[in-house]
Amino acid sequence: MVDMSERLKETNELVKQLHKEYPELTGALTELYKKTGAEGVLPRKTKLITLVALAVASKCEWCIAYHVKRALDAGITKDEIIEACYLSTLIFGTSAWMEIHAVLKAIESYEE
Repeated sequence: MVDMSERLKETNELVKQLHKEYPELTGALTELYKKTGAEGVLPRKTKLITLVALAVASKCEWCIAYHVKRALDAGITKDEIIEACYLSTLIFGTSAWMEIHAVLKAIESYEE
């Protein structure tokens, strides 16, 4: 498995490249991300945890790297993150459960 810090770096580089090359499209997506991620009816913490669970369900290492980092930076604990990952397993089964490996690697990578 790739180092999750490397996946995070790749994600950030892609976002910068797409903002530069496709500012109108990427800007619209960024605005949607900001608006849906802001404090609202659901607290921001709930949204960040949900995004980790959705990243696990989608089996996207880049998404996992990005959303785990944001969750940890917001003070969400490893235990909260892993519990949310188990919610993905309820709907998506053991294929989602196996993605917890990537989540643990990301947490481990960011704690170093």
